[in-house]
Amino acid sequence: MLLSAFLFAAGGNAVKALFRLGYSPLVLAQMRIWWAFIGLLLSLLLIRPALLRVSRRELPALAIFGAVGLAGVQLSYYLTIARINIAVALLVEYLGLVVVTAFERYHRRHAVGTRIWGALALVLVGAFFAVGAYQPSLFSVNLPGVMLGLVSAAFFAFYLLRASTLAQRLDTWTMLVYGFGAGSIMWGVFDLVSGTALPPSWRIWVVMALVGLIGTLTAHGLFVWALRTIRPSSAGIISTAEPVFAGLIAFLILGDQLQPLQVAGAAVIVAGIIIVQAGSADAAVTAPPIQ
Repeated sequence: MLLSAFLFAAGGNAVKALFRLGYSPLVLAQMRIWWAFIGLLLSLLLIRPALLRVSRRELPALAIFGAVGLAGVQLSYYLTIARINIAVALLVEYLGLVVVTAFERYHRRHAVGTRIWGALALVLVGAFFAVGAYQPSLFSVNLPGVMLGLVSAAFFAFYLLRASTLAQRLDTWTMLVYGFGAGSIMWGVFDLVSGTALPPSWRIWVVMALVGLIGTLTAHGLFVWALRTIRPSSAGIISTAEPVFAGLIAFLILGDQLQPLQVAGAAVIVAGIIIVQAGSADAAVTAPPIQ
């Protein structure tokens, strides 16, 4: 799970660098999905074609998982950061973890102990400082941007809960190849409706191929694989290591400076993750999720 967060962070930093060069967030989001789908589809055709076979009754669930869960998270997130600061957008998205934990407790009727609630509180507070959301200039955000951020949080919660359910009955790569396929179709429709033009430079396609295969496909694969044994609330809490890794990568490679409060926030996130990891019994999946 931590490796997944690291790969997400590495991919995010690569995309962040491309933002600075003027590339559209919406274009980069769909290119990640497309490359992940193409890479996984070709791999399965060559190595394990049996994983491409699923019953027809699973297709609607996989289509929803891909279009709403995988593509929906990225689309809503990138629409959000087009309006408000990335730090605030990421923080608002993490509020989806509260929904996940509450759903687990009150709908799926799984016991959620004080350890999980405490760790959730820690990582949310830590994320607030780690992403630098405490800066006064970031509080002058527009309402549409914040509302889109809340939509992104809802999509993030849906992705976690839906993936945890499907992971109990389908192979990880089967889930993702159909999910990325549905997401690719959704992005294609979006381009037709919006008239979005794709970048002509082959260099950006090569860079996004690496981001798609490593920072998207591999990262999601590890994340979904972990959901076979870790409850979605705990998985979501551990995934908040992403801004910690992102800040470290930005500091070491891109030369971004980290403020003391950001370092303190990262330490609080790590403390929350350690609490979850220490309570392995609370974090483990004890029964198939209720669908």
